[in-house]
Amino acid sequence: MNALIDIPAREAKPAPFDAGLRKSLLLLFGGALCWLPLACVLAIVAGVKLVWPEFLDGILWLSYGRIAPAALNLFVYGWACPVAFGAALWLLARLGRGPIAGFPALAGTICWHVGVLLGLCGTLVGLGKPFPLLEFPSFGGQLLLIGALAFGVVGYELFRARVVRPIYASTWYVVAALLWFPWVLVTGCLLMVWAPVPGPAQAPIAAWFAGGVLHLFLAAVALGVLYYLVPHLLLRRLPSYNVSLLGFWCFALFGAWAGLSQLIGGPVPVWLVSAGVVSSVLLIIPVWIIAINLYGAIKGAPASADVSWPFVLTSIGLFVGVYAEGALLAFPSVSGIFQFTDVVLAHGVLLVAGFVTFALFAAIYAIVPSLLGRGWEKGTLPPWHLWLCVSGLGLVFVCLTLGGMLQGFAQSDANVGFLASITYVTPFRFLAVLGAVMFFAGTKVFGYHFLKTLLALPPRS
Repeated sequence: MNALIDIPAREAKPAPFDAGLRKSLLLLFGGALCWLPLACVLAIVAGVKLVWPEFLDGILWLSYGRIAPAALNLFVYGWACPVAFGAALWLLARLGRGPIAGFPALAGTICWHVGVLLGLCGTLVGLGKPFPLLEFPSFGGQLLLIGALAFGVVGYELFRARVVRPIYASTWYVVAALLWFPWVLVTGCLLMVWAPVPGPAQAPIAAWFAGGVLHLFLAAVALGVLYYLVPHLLLRRLPSYNVSLLGFWCFALFGAWAGLSQLIGGPVPVWLVSAGVVSSVLLIIPVWIIAINLYGAIKGAPASADVSWPFVLTSIGLFVGVYAEGALLAFPSVSGIFQFTDVVLAHGVLLVAGFVTFALFAAIYAIVPSLLGRGWEKGTLPPWHLWLCVSGLGLVFVCLTLGGMLQGFAQSDANVGFLASITYVTPFRFLAVLGAVMFFAGTKVFGYHFLKTLLALPPRS
């Protein structure tokens, strides 16, 4: 058991397993940092149109019904998924030190980014689908599937041919995520896009698919990153390591069903809704276990000087908060009031743009130096990146939550008209747009820092 809790070793210079993935990872990260600001811009435009419907009126491809799903899918598939794939492959290569077949990863990277481009264009011209996170047209989704399968094959080979046989906690999450995602994507595309099932079955499948992408892939990779970086940066072992295996299986079980809690009150079998509600509440168990492991390692340790450390701490805090709020929103008495308000939108923002994104920021900060053989360019850019993104995310979440609460209580009052409930939330949506602008500025700072580091000349020997 001692071998299982050894701290992953640091590398002083790029190792062969880093070099084999260098082109693919830099292309994944670079492409994602191009898609991220664009996704923020589309989200800002969509937010402005909610407050000022005449904004950019008459431009069909910039109508709210097109740019809102385009922004969501671009944030998830253009930004979060490529970085998650890159982080997962790098973790498997770093922890297992096995041989790498670089071509499949590079081919998967190209297919993925081309699929995102085609999917974005197809959505904006009106070819999108009406299901959450499945809005990309089928010709874009097919390329995404090919890319996901390529990454899954590379990940499986890295795990199978690993030289270091002990399996770390982070390995559980990233291997499972690389296997789960193609399964979720194939199932969702097959049953909703390629050969659609009858209408009554579409809502449960769509909810299960969205929950699978968010919890079984993005959240799982983010947890794998945190499980690696906390002991790696602090040079401390995780406490209660054996219990972390229970946390992994609980997260896998309950996370797979949590998305169904969105169906409360819908025309679906009651047992499906009950399974979603119970799973969302029981997710508190793995969250508690994971928090014990991570905070137990952090407690009493001096803060790491690594540039990724503030993003790690932020992501851990957001992880606990977002799943605690998710359990609360799953109760029927609460969901009945806020189900169709901005409270649900704020919760989704906290999950994807908060917990997952800050873990991926930390992953890029930790991985890029090992790929380039040198550290990040020194300066004040990382603190600006951190505080702009934290402040922007906080403003968006607080404003959408407060406005959504007023909206929900107004909609529950028979004496208040629906249009009046929309009027109540308008000032909060305007402030949320300002928060999105701050978050966008933080992403631009990060993108500039990444490009500056990438193009910097290597130090003289």
